[in-house]
Amino acid sequence: MDWKVTVDGPVRMLNSAASTIRRVGRGPLRLSPEWLLLSLLLTGGLLFTVHSQWLWRLDQLLYDVQLDAWSRPAPGDLVIVAIDSASLATYGRWPWQRSLHADLIDRLTQAGARAIFLDILFVEPDVRDSQGDARLAQAVADSGRVFLPVIIEQQQYGELSETLPMPALRAHVKGLGHVDIDLDPDGIARRVFLREGLGSARWPSIGVVLLQELEPAAVDPLPGGRNPSDVPADAQTIVRDNHILLPFAGSPGHFPRISYQDVLTGRFNADAFDNKIVLVGATAPGLGDLLPTPVSGYSRPMSGVEINANLIDALRRGITIESLAPNRQLQLSGIILMLVFLSFPLLKPNVVLPVVTVLALLTLGMSGLLLHMLHLWFPPTAVLIGLLLGFPLWSWRRMVRTVHYFEQELTRLRAEPRGIGFHQSPMQISRGLRFLQMLLSLDGWILLDADDAVLERNSWRAPPTAPVLSIPLEPLIQQQRVWIRIPRGDGHWKLGIEMNGERRVDDMSLQLLSDYTQQFAITYLPERRGNIELVERQVRRVQSAIADLRAVRRLLSDILRQMVDGMLVINLGGEVVMNNTQAVRLLGLPNESDLSMMEMLTLAERMEIKSSEGLAGALRQVLVKGETMSLEGRILQGSELLIQISPLTVAGGHFNGAIVILSDITRLKESERRRTQTLNFLSHDLRSPLTSMISMLEIQRADVGQMGQAEMVERIERYAHKALKLADDFLRLAKAENADYDDFQEIDLVSVGHNAVDAVFAEAQKKTIRLVRDMRLEQAWIKADGALLERALINLLENAIRHSPAGAVVELQMDAAADEIHCRVKDQGPGIAEADQMRIFAPFQQVRKGNGKEQKGTGLGLAFVKVVAAKHRGRISVQSEVGSGTRFCLTLPFTNEPPVENETGVGLE
Repeated sequence: MDWKVTVDGPVRMLNSAASTIRRVGRGPLRLSPEWLLLSLLLTGGLLFTVHSQWLWRLDQLLYDVQLDAWSRPAPGDLVIVAIDSASLATYGRWPWQRSLHADLIDRLTQAGARAIFLDILFVEPDVRDSQGDARLAQAVADSGRVFLPVIIEQQQYGELSETLPMPALRAHVKGLGHVDIDLDPDGIARRVFLREGLGSARWPSIGVVLLQELEPAAVDPLPGGRNPSDVPADAQTIVRDNHILLPFAGSPGHFPRISYQDVLTGRFNADAFDNKIVLVGATAPGLGDLLPTPVSGYSRPMSGVEINANLIDALRRGITIESLAPNRQLQLSGIILMLVFLSFPLLKPNVVLPVVTVLALLTLGMSGLLLHMLHLWFPPTAVLIGLLLGFPLWSWRRMVRTVHYFEQELTRLRAEPRGIGFHQSPMQISRGLRFLQMLLSLDGWILLDADDAVLERNSWRAPPTAPVLSIPLEPLIQQQRVWIRIPRGDGHWKLGIEMNGERRVDDMSLQLLSDYTQQFAITYLPERRGNIELVERQVRRVQSAIADLRAVRRLLSDILRQMVDGMLVINLGGEVVMNNTQAVRLLGLPNESDLSMMEMLTLAERMEIKSSEGLAGALRQVLVKGETMSLEGRILQGSELLIQISPLTVAGGHFNGAIVILSDITRLKESERRRTQTLNFLSHDLRSPLTSMISMLEIQRADVGQMGQAEMVERIERYAHKALKLADDFLRLAKAENADYDDFQEIDLVSVGHNAVDAVFAEAQKKTIRLVRDMRLEQAWIKADGALLERALINLLENAIRHSPAGAVVELQMDAAADEIHCRVKDQGPGIAEADQMRIFAPFQQVRKGNGKEQKGTGLGLAFVKVVAAKHRGRISVQSEVGSGTRFCLTLPFTNEPPVENETGVGLE
């Protein structure tokens, strides 16, 4: 069969597979313009929500959660004097007489207070208690450390005004500062402006005023976000500057406090106010100075005086929080979102969700680190929403692209010819059964559907009913009938086969039937249009295509595995990317893994190429010019190979590599050598004595130089015997090569040895050579051809006699070791050079003596011995040194071992 016809199908499959691989993997990984546009739109939309403050409430919720987890100890030199419910019960309704406040100031001053802030408005004189006003003014003046608040409030006609303490107090206070706490739209106090006022931000916060007097370095420079407008406003516009977010030290009641009445009655420790900042303010419900804060919790508002205490503590510690500038928020959010969105195409689908989850946690962590370590607030909600929206959008786009890709590939697959005729109609299965009828002697068959309706029928004599078949593709035998269930998606066929009643249903026949019917099986569910989701429908189609591809792949794998020749597929880099087991064996490698990704340059080192250009030149012709090359080579110390190299092309005619076919031609070459040797033998060795006899007869007939009749007869006799011996040796060698071990009989090898010695006795006597028999066995029964073994021993003995000098000793020794018999023939001849020992067993080889003269003989005797040894599953070996004689050893087994491969595969020990 022509080789090219045999491998044409697999070559087309390999070319098609290479084309598909190159098409799918062509080009670098690029970002889809569609996804880039979608990423930009999504990022732009989220940044617009940041700019428009649409996500403000969610950002503040995250801010409150993080701030609530951030607490710190209250400072020891900050004390609140609380106007609480107990004090109201003692001193009556608010407002109290101003003399009480004067007494409080005196008490605190005497107790060593460092600064006293009265969070109480003394806007106008008390007309009912002028002495109380004077008493309060005197107390403020005597203390010299009292601070009072300034507020901005709306008057009766809607005008704004700055409300200050009455002039009598302003003249003696240490400082004035505003106490406004800005409320967010949700009514929670989170932020403070350190400076504000009407027309210009001239009034510092009371905390700033206190620290400017007590610890100026704490508020120099003044922290907070600046007002970008430098244009003076009118007198009815509130101007604010130095905006900060207030980091509360703890929940309401975190700072130490002493009741107002306890201070007036002296119920406090002597050092309770010593060198401390004292804040006096209302904490009792109903006085209107309680505000909700991020740390307030449910129904636990914080008093204004405690909020100012938190402000003073934060300013002293330098931990005031500033919001990241709006433009910085946009930039940082945009960078994070674009990096995340653009990284989606670079990630594997199964890691996108974990990456999104990790990035969301990292975003929260980054926001927390900025807040707690750098005291910057970065709203993370836009980034988190972007991550939550980006993943489903990316998954949706991948799903759309996947479905689109499936549709394209399935359309392309439908357009391509099917690799094998699988899943065909009932008529197809009947055609195949007609072919199998020749192999398995089938009497008839029937094919039923799931409802026992007849699809195909041929010579079926029984009723068209099938037994219950539960296991798909598992033959069920009923007498001489075989039933097989063939799955067909969501249905099935039932195949019944009637076997010939005279033949037994064997396992091999059942396996063949099962393998045949498996070609028509559909193990996936078919597509149901109209009531199935689109992706599921595509999955069903892909299942169908994959089933076909798997079948083709199995077929290709089986073809490669069952090929007699070796096959290699190399890429353009000269690397082996595909091979079969025969190639591994022919190249003499121990394992298939040794050939995987091996370079052709490495393989070339293992070969002797019979070409002037070598393997590299042949590959150049194939990969550069697209030609198909054939050349011969030999694996070092291995087989002779015919190497055929064909280009592996893809769509468009581009080369993708080459297919290398390795054919073992060792026996062919050996046969050619034997044929050449035989022709040489017939044309020279056998023809020479015949030519000599004819020449003598012609000379005698021409009466030219006539010789005596006796001499002529003697010469013709010698030439005739020589020709006869050559013919006998040639025929014996041919007979030995055609011997069959299965035809051998049990013989006694010891008797065969004695017969061989007796046969050469007369020849030994002519040269006065003494024959010695050293038989260490009485009997040695083996399976053999006695005539061939006797002739082999005679050849060895004759060879020893021929090359031994007169008076020498030739010995035949026979002994046993383990499960082998050793027959040794020793002589005292000139010996054989080591270089000649490797070729003396080849046919028609003449070995020269040490003096350069050729030894007499046909060159077939030792070749005959070698063939006989191989046919008897034994071996022949030689040990010799020049000038020290020669010893041949014929080793034969006692047991029936497996035949030796390559027929004459014997070597030298």
